[in-house]
Amino acid sequence: MSGRSAACPSGLVRLLLALSASEFGDRLVQVAYALIAVRAGSATFLAAVLAAQTVPVLALTPLVGSRGWLRSRTAWRAGLVGQVVAFAVAALLADHRAVVLAAVLLAASCEALTMPFSRSLLHALSGGRQAELAKWWSVSKAGAGAAGMVLAGVVVAVSGTASAFALDALTFLLVLAVAWSPRTPADGGAGRRRATAGFRLLVAPGAFGAFGLLCLTVMLLTTSLEGVSGPFMLARTPGYDADGLGAVMACWAVASMIAAAATPKRVTGIRALLPVSSVLVALAIGLPSLGLPFWSAAVTFALGGIGNGVFNLLLTRVIWSGVPSEGQPHAWAAFNWILNASLFLSFSVGLFLRPQHAPTLLACAAGGCLLAGSAHLSALARAPKAARAIA
Repeated sequence: MSGRSAACPSGLVRLLLALSASEFGDRLVQVAYALIAVRAGSATFLAAVLAAQTVPVLALTPLVGSRGWLRSRTAWRAGLVGQVVAFAVAALLADHRAVVLAAVLLAASCEALTMPFSRSLLHALSGGRQAELAKWWSVSKAGAGAAGMVLAGVVVAVSGTASAFALDALTFLLVLAVAWSPRTPADGGAGRRRATAGFRLLVAPGAFGAFGLLCLTVMLLTTSLEGVSGPFMLARTPGYDADGLGAVMACWAVASMIAAAATPKRVTGIRALLPVSSVLVALAIGLPSLGLPFWSAAVTFALGGIGNGVFNLLLTRVIWSGVPSEGQPHAWAAFNWILNASLFLSFSVGLFLRPQHAPTLLACAAGGCLLAGSAHLSALARAPKAARAIA
């Protein structure tokens, strides 16, 4: 066996690259949505896009989970075809907002099938090396997202919104091509499960446990609120510099990617780092919201990015290591539901909240994140030594 194949099992590299490309494409279309809204002078369109991205996942995840479609490779391929078609149509008719919105709705509906299966397939192809896989995936996902953030504005400015949709369609086509190549293990369990099966898997002691799942949920909600209200909060800090806003916000993304890459494998097995990361994020958001000077926020945002990068790395390892193979799609579907619920709630709050209230909102969110992280740390301190490590 070559050194390359020993480092990364057969088939896994292609799937990782394809899914990373898809993450890059997702960043491109987010900029395209914003540009369409700005050109039309319609904040309502952007709100409708955000709803179309989240509501289908929230509505369909219980259905596809209970029907057993999450473990169907045929359903995964069908979902990928739907995503390719959705963004190809959006590319052809990018000037028609109603068509773009319908495409977003279709793509998000397909995501309820594709996201859980692809994550479980990564687990199946890892050859039992969940710790290494968690790092490979976290680094490639963060890197693709950061590259997308940097290049999205250039691509859309030079080639227009249609090119962003076309590139996203091509990335899903790449995943679809990979979908026919790796050998997926046969389904060894029951096809149908209760709609809540994934949540029960996440709350199990071998996965997050009750306090861990609470910490995860509050963390996702806090970072979602920061994504929506963070710029408005920073705009009200002492010494605010509009020209430096992008640099401060970028500190988070860059630090997150570096943290995921630099965190040693042995450290990712320490369960206590999950709530510690949550506390770091709470401090990173809470201090600027309480009046820390603008440029000092670059330091706290870098700190938050480190916490967020480690948190994402650990939560990925917890799911891949703490959930049985047959439950992987359901656990990832439950996680995706919590993530989209957090996004929907944060964007709903952001839609009705006045910008001057952003510091108060994020201070409260940071306080909740701090309490959840502290509660999880306290529970781990009382737990047996074996329960403090990730398998």
